[in-house]
Amino acid sequence: MGREVKVALGAAAGIAALVIGFIVLIRFAVPLILEAHFAGSLITASVVGIAGILVLCWAARRLFVWASRALGVSGGDQ
Repeated sequence: MGREVKVALGAAAGIAALVIGFIVLIRFAVPLILEAHFAGSLITASVVGIAGILVLCWAARRLFVWASRALGVSGGDQ
């Protein structure tokens, strides 16, 4: 396989993992915290949701940087 095909497959797998992570976060993790009736459940669910989105954004940026470096694309932030 060529380098471009490997990068495309890796990027597709990474994007699929990001989408699955987002679905798990929004569909299961946050509602599970909200269903647990304790005093700070709303604040905890908000923190988990915001932290989860930030982690997914960081992972997407790392995926983009990896793909651009693997393809040899010159960018300003590399």
